[in-house]
Amino acid sequence: MNSQALSQVEAMPDSPHEGPPLIIGYVLKMFPRFSETFILNEILALQQKGAKVHAFSMKEPNEAIRQPDFEKFVGTLHVIPALRGKDAFIHARCHLACFARSPRKYMSTLIFALKRRSRAGWNKFLCAPFIVARSRSLGIEHFHAHFASGPARQAKLASLISGIPFSFTAHAKDLYWTGHQHGKNNKLKKRVRLASFVVTISEYNREFINSLNFKAPRRRMVTVYNGMDLNKWPFLRPRGLPAQSAANERPLILAVGRLVPKKGFGFLMEACRLLKERGVRFQCAIAGDGPEKDSLLASIAAKGIEDVVTLLGSIPQDRLRSQWYPRAAVLAQPSVVCDDGDQDGIPTVIIEALAVGLPVVSTRVSGIGEAVIDGKKGLLIDADRADELADAIERVISDEELAAHLAAHGRSLIETRFDLNNNMKMMINLFSFSARNVARWSDDKFRERVGLPPLLEIANSPAVQDAKA
Repeated sequence: MNSQALSQVEAMPDSPHEGPPLIIGYVLKMFPRFSETFILNEILALQQKGAKVHAFSMKEPNEAIRQPDFEKFVGTLHVIPALRGKDAFIHARCHLACFARSPRKYMSTLIFALKRRSRAGWNKFLCAPFIVARSRSLGIEHFHAHFASGPARQAKLASLISGIPFSFTAHAKDLYWTGHQHGKNNKLKKRVRLASFVVTISEYNREFINSLNFKAPRRRMVTVYNGMDLNKWPFLRPRGLPAQSAANERPLILAVGRLVPKKGFGFLMEACRLLKERGVRFQCAIAGDGPEKDSLLASIAAKGIEDVVTLLGSIPQDRLRSQWYPRAAVLAQPSVVCDDGDQDGIPTVIIEALAVGLPVVSTRVSGIGEAVIDGKKGLLIDADRADELADAIERVISDEELAAHLAAHGRSLIETRFDLNNNMKMMINLFSFSARNVARWSDDKFRERVGLPPLLEIANSPAVQDAKA
């Protein structure tokens, strides 16, 4: 970002409106959730800009490990009660209150839910009045959901009953999993048309939604990348080399993510076998947990790479930042597209690695190419190609000039496209427009003001062109 753009950012107010703080209700599948640091980061950034954020969790948080920054969440967390047993009386009172306040809205939403003929949709209608009742007592002005699937449907129904506007952010599985059948039914179409606005975390995602011919106005579809708080993520590795490594320590290949098929860790195991076969000195560590743990352990044993590959289990973000990113020589993110369409969006770990100067090797999947510009900000390979993955990793760990080039240019991209401070100014702008009818800047004008790259530049990137093809 040049000096003129930086001065424009500093001159911009955090919020485009005057008056009391915005009060936003976030509707989430489960909050907090260890693997969804991007949601917590977003909420904390909105808090810092003066907004009040309250969270509604559709499921009881059940994870033993939480990100330490959750302690900074100052809003209230409301877990939607079960629909059966003693909690059913809570829901009954909320339904009566919503009907008494606005019989027309309540009945029209009831009819809407019945016409859907969906058990999942009906259950979300039954839960919606609980959200509405709590929201009215808190003064919530706008609902925002993360994921275009269940949470967006839940926010939509609460909006229909209450009249409080809603929006949602579309990520990855919520768009691409074939089980949603977005091209064959009108569920997503209805959410897009009823929402005040829809956020996508990449231009690739926006092009995908546009390809479904929903005919949503361009102003309603906004790309806001998951950002990083750059004050917490300083540029530690200007040369791209490990900042913390013992003498004669083998170069560390680091991978981070849930142990699920779309992360492509099975191909990373094969790449490690190939690297070992070639006589390359390295060690590999995977931080994460999930259902594929046993199959990965079996693969490690079958390939004879137990001496060079370690599964670390779940590692909190602060430990990744302080202990693992400084030690690693390269971040491997071999994402793939599963048979059922599930795939990554732009994994947060890629943004974290680029921010600190850790070179990244990833795949041409979804919007990843909007963060990892091949040969400039990282290296991209075709998905499912363990040989290409091994070649790219070997290039990075053996070429110090390449590592330095990727580190410097990767950080510059984070500063211009993935700065959480800038991106949350855009979200505040959107929420103000929806909740209080405050005049909203166009996407292009906003990007010009905060120094973000023009959408045309992003739309012409190889990743987005692939989405259009």
